[in-house]
Order: sequence, then C-alpha cells, then structure tokens
Amino acid sequence: MDQSDLLVDTVCRAAEEGRQLRIAGQGSKRFCLPEVSAEMLSIEEHSGIIEYEPAELVVTVRAGTPLKELERIVARQGQKLGAEPPEFTGLGTIGGAVAAGFSGPGR
Repeated sequence: MDQSDLLVDTVCRAAEEGRQLRIAGQGSKRFCLPEVSAEMLSIEEHSGIIEYEPAELVVTVRAGTPLKELERIVARQGQKLGAEPPEFTGLGTIGGAVAAGFSGPGR
C-alpha cells in the first residue's frame, strides 16, 4: 500500500468510526489555529514530486512536500512558484499553504 492509499484508508476508517482527525504537516501554522481535541494525522511522510513537466509549467506533488523543496526543484529549471506562500519559522508544506489559502503577495 503506498502513501496515498494509506492516508485514504486512515481517513475513511476515521469517518466510519466517527473519529475526528487533525491533519498536519510540519505544524508551521499551528499558532493561528484553535486547539482541538482530535487525533493527529501527520502528512509529513506523504511528500515528494509525482510529476514535473517544466516545459508545460506543471508540477504534481504530494501534500506533505515542503515548500522549500518544491521551490528548489523548480528553480533548477529557472522557474518559480506562481504564488509566494509564507513559510512560518522556515517551515511549511504545499498542502498547508493550499489548505490555509496562503498564497502570498506574488499571486
């Protein structure tokens, strides 16, 4: 079972059992969220680039992929992200940026 299948299975089981999950990557935005009593589901291991087509300006990544890693990969091709999501404390994942709606001033 790969990382994606494992996450889907975990979320489905929690839903069937009525358990709440708190999904987190590196926890860089924890300071701006209320404390909740829910089971933690880390997506840090669910990281990496699935596909990158520089000529097409398309990159597909897993949610736990650190922003710094993604920026480094596209910079090798002379590219940059179409947004500048903040990296609180130098951390942050693409999933967290999307989930929080943080796109930054460059969007």
